[in-house]
Amino acid sequence: MSPHFTLKQFLCKEDTSKEFPKYIVLHERLPLKLEAILERVNHLGFRVETLHVMSGYRTPYYNRAIGDVLYSQHQWGGAADIFIDHMNAGRMDDLTGDHRIDINDAKYLYDEVERLTSEPPARRFEGGLGFYPATSAHPPFVHVDVRGTKARWKG
Repeated sequence: MSPHFTLKQFLCKEDTSKEFPKYIVLHERLPLKLEAILERVNHLGFRVETLHVMSGYRTPYYNRAIGDVLYSQHQWGGAADIFIDHMNAGRMDDLTGDHRIDINDAKYLYDEVERLTSEPPARRFEGGLGFYPATSAHPPFVHVDVRGTKARWKG
């Protein structure tokens, strides 16, 4: 789909493992934004081939089932929940170097994405940006989307 991302990374996580066909909606600017973020991450010294996409496209049914907001950008293929995972271990890397993996690592990535999208070449990727702490279901992560208007939050 792009040099460092595959369609599989964006498939809905809804348990339809035995059901076909599978559908996906993907806004064309999202992989471009993720490629720009990946380039920034590697420039900072975190050598990774891709970003871990924890959640990409969501069907409206699945979006409701997990309790997300009614008009989630995930339903239109314009959002991804991401983290850096160079060992493909299913968890965020220690980006701050404090030997802990916590919301501060998500905030570090959030701040870098904020800096990136404030630079003229990347302003076309403006959209939503939020960061979230770990829960029993997932590690800390950053939400990015390409809604076209600036929206910021802490989850």
